[in-house]
Amino acid sequence: MTINKPKAWNILILILRIWLGYRMIAAGWSSVVGILSSQEERNFFHKWFGNELHFPLPVFMAFLAKGSEVLGGFFVLIGLFTKPAAILIAFTMTVATLTANLGENWVIDGGFTVSYTLFAAILFLTGAGKFSLDNLFWKPPPSPSGGGGLAAGV
Repeated sequence: MTINKPKAWNILILILRIWLGYRMIAAGWSSVVGILSSQEERNFFHKWFGNELHFPLPVFMAFLAKGSEVLGGFFVLIGLFTKPAAILIAFTMTVATLTANLGENWVIDGGFTVSYTLFAAILFLTGAGKFSLDNLFWKPPPSPSGGGGLAAGV
């Protein structure tokens, strides 16, 4: 049995995008809605981001972090503006790892944030793959020699 490596790679990138996008949206959505609609949620983030993590403007910073998860997750999921969205996710997850998870509950939360950072880094380096809106809208033209290379196999 022969495996079509470019097709297999693009399917793997698609699965990675769907998983990471879904997880980011799931992780951030309720917090974004809660920050906008619930004083109790704002109090929670003020205590966590302000008193425990010592961020300035703690509720605003929490909204930025959780909003980055939702917005970055949405764009990664649909494969549009994937590289900038992946950078947003990687940055947010790196900050989460270093500020909230380092030395705290590493097996659960820290393992997730490091994994999400690595998945986002892969998407930043490789792009969204063939099965994406990025590829549909910005597919590079075929080279005259027909060679292609990595960029043509997006």
